Amino acid sequence: MPPIAALHTATANAAETLGKSDRGVIAVGKPPVFLVKFITSAALIASVYSLSAFTATVPRGVDRYSAAITPRDTGIVPIKPETVTFSSGALTLHGIVYRPTGTGPFTAILFNHGSGTDYTPEVRAVGAVYASLGYVFFAPSRRGQWLSASAGRYILDSLDAIEKVRGKPARDTLLVALMKGPQLDDVAAALTWLKSQNFVNANRIVIAGNSFGGIVTVLASARLEGLYAALDFAGAAQTWASAPLLQAAMTDAATHARIPIFFGQAENDYDLTPSKALSAQMTAAQRPSVMKIFPPFGSSTPEGHSFGYFGGAIWGPAVAAFLASPPRT
Repeated sequence: MPPIAALHTATANAAETLGKSDRGVIAVGKPPVFLVKFITSAALIASVYSLSAFTATVPRGVDRYSAAITPRDTGIVPIKPETVTFSSGALTLHGIVYRPTGTGPFTAILFNHGSGTDYTPEVRAVGAVYASLGYVFFAPSRRGQWLSASAGRYILDSLDAIEKVRGKPARDTLLVALMKGPQLDDVAAALTWLKSQNFVNANRIVIAGNSFGGIVTVLASARLEGLYAALDFAGAAQTWASAPLLQAAMTDAATHARIPIFFGQAENDYDLTPSKALSAQMTAAQRPSVMKIFPPFGSSTPEGHSFGYFGGAIWGPAVAAFLASPPRT
């Protein structure tokens, strides 16, 4: 079966399965229009980009496996990103925007990267998919990382330095302080910038993230105003077990979340406890959420951890269903 046809079939089957078992928002039988749109777009993106050079060797601070994304000569022109700047206090930070065709205003995805130093392949993979589905996609680069590396100290350098001198409890304390302080400040600044764009529907901004980006997404769900929903992929999967203060901060945020949260992870991620525990906490607090553990992605734990970036053809139907009709209390 040709790759596009195979992806179309697999995604359609996943959509029908979702309709039967997960949330009851999709009628059994043919997928609804928004899922047909997703299936077509996912197949399109898969035909344009291929992932190669997989390796389970992950450098320090990189929450993904190494992947080279190479355009194929298909005659399809992918949506081109735009580099933008925005202010966070006295700092000038940078980000990447993918815009769908048309004038809008569009629903927007504010996507938060992890703890690594370069997210060009990840953003290229996931940004074009969201834009092809009709969403504005904005990936801000937080201080000290990626496109904003010169705007501050790299977060893992700070965490490693204090752990070396004062141990893991001090690292946990600093991690929470940084996430609830300057890291969240940068996300809030990105949200302000996004709301000011005339092509964005300011009432339909979805916050999302993977790994460290998932952590700040959960924190933002309780502290930032003007958000529509949240998508947390693999938040704290690498840090949960060794960071009790972070557990407490995220649990408190889940308890007081102002918006519905979708928790998603691949089964072969580092630790599934965060999604399960936070989703259960939201249920206990009568806050709306959806939690879905997907089949293993790739053949290694690092690949499973990067599912939120590269697994769009798999998680797409569930995310599309969630965003089309977020659960409400």
